[in-house]
Amino acid sequence: MLVYFDESYDANKDFLILSALFNPLPRKLHAAMLRVKQAEHHLDAAGKPREIKYSMAYTSHECEVACKCVDCFAASSSWFRAIVVDTKTQFDLNRFGRKSDSDPIKWARAYKKFAELLLSHNCSGVENAVLLTDRLTRTKGDFFLERMRDDFSQPGAAYSTGRALPIFRAIQEVDTALPTYQVGQIGDILMGSILNALRPTKNRYKRRLSKYVQGVLSLPSLLPNYWQPLPQWQAEAAHPKFGIHYWSP
Repeated sequence: MLVYFDESYDANKDFLILSALFNPLPRKLHAAMLRVKQAEHHLDAAGKPREIKYSMAYTSHECEVACKCVDCFAASSSWFRAIVVDTKTQFDLNRFGRKSDSDPIKWARAYKKFAELLLSHNCSGVENAVLLTDRLTRTKGDFFLERMRDDFSQPGAAYSTGRALPIFRAIQEVDTALPTYQVGQIGDILMGSILNALRPTKNRYKRRLSKYVQGVLSLPSLLPNYWQPLPQWQAEAAHPKFGIHYWSP
């Protein structure tokens, strides 16, 4: 099992989104995405597959390739979970430290807390997996990976208490722009779709991509008024491949 962990936020940083893309058979999804990119000539000068991202959906071609890769995800055994934090209206940074602590320290604690919340609530059946984090911008210099290893990679301790094997046997940072880790690009597309629902864009291709994600995954809405009332078990039963937890204090 490979799990890709990633982050996203809007231009004003009013919303923080953390996501986990669970992949029991990552090679199959990788191969399916590679076939799409080759068929659509989405390749660089060296013939290697180019990256797909929500933020890059500025042309019909970019949008089409992204949509077809979403089809690959929909047909795969993979699934996606996200946590969304409204940092403008529902978030008090002071809850995550003493008055004397600096804001960066408080942010590091908050970020770790939400990452723990996302992973611990969605890894009940996961063991001895590998967690791959995309290059994260909010955690530079705060030992995020080391702290996550303490929480999830110690057999019989922390979140692996009572387990002979840890939830994650390895945790490392990777660059999902690279072809080797292109499966992680699906998480970016799905987070972008959530972001578009919260902060609609004028870009027609991004709107088209977000609408396509909703349609192919049979999602009535990506907004909190749909997801917040749903208990986790009910959300997972209705939408096994995609879930959003809108955090509230």
